[in-house]
Amino acid sequence: MMQSPSASRQQQQQRRRSSRGHSSLTELAKEIVTNRKRVVFITGAGISVASGVRPFRDKSNHCNEAIWTQRIWTTATREIFRKDPLEWYNEFWIPFMTLPVSVQPNAAHQAMNWLLEQSTTTATSPDADNDADADNDDPRRQGLRIKMITQNVDGLIPPNPIHSIEAHGRVGLYKCIPDEDSDTDSESDDDDDRLVHLGHRRKWRRRRQLQDMGEGNNSNIDSTSTSTSNDHEQQQQRRQSSSNATRLCPFQHEKSLPVTQVEPSSIQRDLRDGKGPLSEPPKCPHCANILAPQALLFDEGYHSHDFYRFQKMEEWLAEAEVIVFVGTSFAVRLPEVTLEHARAEGIPVYNLNTYDMLSPTNILDAKNIKGPAEETLPLLVQEVVELQRKSQPPRRTSARLRA
Repeated sequence: MMQSPSASRQQQQQRRRSSRGHSSLTELAKEIVTNRKRVVFITGAGISVASGVRPFRDKSNHCNEAIWTQRIWTTATREIFRKDPLEWYNEFWIPFMTLPVSVQPNAAHQAMNWLLEQSTTTATSPDADNDADADNDDPRRQGLRIKMITQNVDGLIPPNPIHSIEAHGRVGLYKCIPDEDSDTDSESDDDDDRLVHLGHRRKWRRRRQLQDMGEGNNSNIDSTSTSTSNDHEQQQQRRQSSSNATRLCPFQHEKSLPVTQVEPSSIQRDLRDGKGPLSEPPKCPHCANILAPQALLFDEGYHSHDFYRFQKMEEWLAEAEVIVFVGTSFAVRLPEVTLEHARAEGIPVYNLNTYDMLSPTNILDAKNIKGPAEETLPLLVQEVVELQRKSQPPRRTSARLRA
């Protein structure tokens, strides 16, 4: 049966897309499998477009209108949220950020999840337990060395703290927002010369100290966090700490609430299903303050909540030997800081993207692999599987069998 001209054209276009950067995919697979490099993937909105999740910029091949063309830049802030939380939910969060009811992982999510699973398991011989000569230290029998930092909030790649960080939060979780921020100390930071600087360590440390005091651990403020302050400033900070500690809620900075625990219970289903308008904003069952979604807002830092694990992000990026971007813009902080680090340390970068291409320079080793993530990531998996098959060491005969 002959194919229609349109079907034939679609297949030709897919083959052309698949061939773009194919040699770079092979090279990346070799870095992952053969060279066993420490590889950090940074994923963005483009990885979820094929699942029906709206991107933040541009119009995709799937015709989902980009959220960025709406008003996210001026609305997704604590400042605007505090002015009228109910309007913020009804006019912004529910219509623009709620996931489709039928949303499912696509081929890109499945491929990324497979790569991560290969990093948490060891490919040992089936007879290893009974084989006295099994060489479990052979690098070819060990798992991959892949980590993922995702900017996606849709949770379509199963979260696992061993190998993944949800740097921008997750839809369906909530955090407590105080009436005002106490984060008003100077911008100078501890360890300011560290390789990767995503969050503010001194502010994070002070906040944890306040949290500990609020939980009954009346320890003194760490002198290392105020080493540049004089005695008068330290006394003021201690007085402020004492007053703040009694009203710090654990859901402000440490913990997250699932939708099933927000109050009042009458709005839980509407929040989950994205059906508005809400009759009132969600409230914290611990302190009765208004809850915001567990999502990094534009006027928040990565240090503002433990969910974002900014220190672990900095550690992974500082140790990375290869960095891979998938479906992300480079106009937000995480990709910007990562690119600066790659330039400074000479770390090779692979960019699997549809729109935002990187220009290689004498200080940036960048390779672009153009195409939608649901095509390029499965191709990468194919390359990895083939290399794993070729590099699998021969099975040894058990000592007992040889006897």
